Amino acid sequence: MEKKPVKDVFGLWLLKDAEFSGKYEFPVVHGTSRIPKKLVQFSKCEKESETQGKAVHFYELDEKFVSCLGNKRKLLKKIETFRRYESIILPDFSVYRDFPLAMQIFQVYKSRAVGNFLMQNGIKVIPNIRWGDERTYSFAFDGIEKYGVVSVGVQGAYRDSENERYFEKGFIKMLEAIEPETVLCYGNLSDAMKYECKRRLVNVKEYGTEISKRMKLRTDLQRKLF
Repeated sequence: MEKKPVKDVFGLWLLKDAEFSGKYEFPVVHGTSRIPKKLVQFSKCEKESETQGKAVHFYELDEKFVSCLGNKRKLLKKIETFRRYESIILPDFSVYRDFPLAMQIFQVYKSRAVGNFLMQNGIKVIPNIRWGDERTYSFAFDGIEKYGVVSVGVQGAYRDSENERYFEKGFIKMLEAIEPETVLCYGNLSDAMKYECKRRLVNVKEYGTEISKRMKLRTDLQRKLF
């Protein structure tokens, strides 16, 4: 009797033709060197009419994108939208410091796995780098090629002194591990981190967050009214 095929409930479809590296065998991401002019939120990318020179990003609540990225049918459908864009910054799955370490590892793994699936389907990608505390340094930079273009989410990093300390310490570790040519920043780095990049001959490209865009729009409107 012929056996029925086993249903893939593990998301192994994301790993087709993947290369692996590091202690936890993360899928390797081969990123594009093109620098996007503007970024568009994943939750708004369907409605964007002009996409030339733009990249889709996932710097928003995980609930906005997890259901799509974990479903093959949904993701394949979304890829047709992604093809309209110059590139896709890989998902920014949350890595909270109070998560169990196993969960933090899995969150980083998922971003790399989605990156592999997008690459195998002809999408140009930019690696997103996310870390937590010192424990994450042993895996947070795995699967990323050195000397290329990477992206980081800065929003919330300077909310308080503790977050600032963890972010900037991890940011320097990222520079040491990956030695990127260019770092794309969703939000603004501190002057100290900009200096650190300049000292290491790393280019920095900053993009306004949705909050900063709304604040600017409000300020411009007030100026017109008064």
